[in-house]
Amino acid sequence: MIDPPSLPDPDRTVLLVEDVASVREGLCALLSRSYSVRFAASAEEAEAMLERGPRPRVLLTDYQLPGRDGVALLRRVQERWPEVVGVMLTGNAELDVALRAVHEGGAFRFLCKPCRHEALRRALDEAMTASETALERERVAGELRFSRASLVRFNRELEERVITQTDRLRRLHAFAVDLNRARGLREPATLAAEVVHEVLDGRGVHVQVWDRDDASVEASLGPEMSARMHRAALETCDGPVGELVVDELGPDGEALSRTDVEFVASVASSAAVAVHNELRRAERDEAQYATIVALARLSEQRDNETGKHLERVSEYCRVIAEGLRDEPEYAAQVDDTFVGDLVRSAPLHDIGKVGIPDSILMKPGALNDSEWEVMKTHSAIGAQTLDSVIRSGRNQGFLEMARDIAAHHHEKWDGSGYPSGLAGERIPLSARILSVADVYDALTTVRPYKAAWSHREALAYVQEHAGTQFDPALVRSLLRRGQAVDEIRARLADSLDEPAEDARRALPRTA
Repeated sequence: MIDPPSLPDPDRTVLLVEDVASVREGLCALLSRSYSVRFAASAEEAEAMLERGPRPRVLLTDYQLPGRDGVALLRRVQERWPEVVGVMLTGNAELDVALRAVHEGGAFRFLCKPCRHEALRRALDEAMTASETALERERVAGELRFSRASLVRFNRELEERVITQTDRLRRLHAFAVDLNRARGLREPATLAAEVVHEVLDGRGVHVQVWDRDDASVEASLGPEMSARMHRAALETCDGPVGELVVDELGPDGEALSRTDVEFVASVASSAAVAVHNELRRAERDEAQYATIVALARLSEQRDNETGKHLERVSEYCRVIAEGLRDEPEYAAQVDDTFVGDLVRSAPLHDIGKVGIPDSILMKPGALNDSEWEVMKTHSAIGAQTLDSVIRSGRNQGFLEMARDIAAHHHEKWDGSGYPSGLAGERIPLSARILSVADVYDALTTVRPYKAAWSHREALAYVQEHAGTQFDPALVRSLLRRGQAVDEIRARLADSLDEPAEDARRALPRTA
């Protein structure tokens, strides 16, 4: 049996179910002028065609069919293929048939034979529209289901990431405190092996430290390592003083993740400073500060920040704070202890970015609204992370300042910032200082989406936003000590930070 000619548009397909050949052929000839028509002689044949596909938009069926009747067919179609709209065209005009067609079969229209062509076309066109509406509704519902599932999955992954990173930060801080109490070379080596072995699920770890006589002190934990080993040098300004080796494969065969590698690098960096201090009998404060920088690198290395961003921002904060001593209202608050704590706290301002997904944190272009809302949560994540370390009982004075900075360095003087909308002196002074330093550094360094602004252009921007974005007193301090700031910028410049001479370029995405 050959189907009659049909229109090329598959979106206007009608499946005609009629067992009387003469009626079927007549309807096919009539409908083929406006629709792509396929036909079947029974409910079973129609259902087989629907099963194979492609499916029509409208099913036009008689009531009296061999085997199952038209109502049973409509009911079956509504259950399995709800996007196919059913219309009944029958010579049986009894009321109970019409009621069954509508209520049991879900018929969109019930028409009686003989039916005028205009009425039939109108019913089919309306059914086509209803099918399109059903398809669109299902598409939107599917997108909503997908979005909800993605959001649930994203929230779960974010929560797991924050918990994991918080635990690691807490353990790293405890490690730093233990390093400060360590004596000799064996204790730093042992502590480094213990923290890596514990955090990285029992992997094999070997730490070797070299003393001044080219002898070595070693510490090992865990099972025998595989042939695949990750090595992190205990690097210092005077060269390497040892090596931390960890098995790339865990007990279950899982490979080291990027975050794991960064964690190992942080431990190696901290242990290297402790060993170097022991070897040179230097002040142990260097070990603590290097650990803080290493912690901050967990977030900075995943962001689009430049290589010496943390060092520059810390130095800018020092210059601005020291300049505040010329402001009577700040002279008493900004003493040596405040400045020292500020310099140690500044590197932790964006520590909360460890909880931001790579797809958002590393996006080279502008963020959309939903991505921006996720990005803004880094302030709260950072504050919560540092607060959990403080509550662990291993508190250092500067960590409380670091928590305030992490939470509020995106607040603005006029109250339009986030996350709390604080204004004026309600914003902690340390966070206000960091805000000025961070924006100046972002303006004067290269980003994937902008060239570096000149020192002069950056100062003009900061001055323009005094009283709105920035504390006017801090802006005055920056301007008074502009030469010192410019010298820091030049001394700690990244290799790609070449100021251009053109007009203002795109503002950096500071978050």
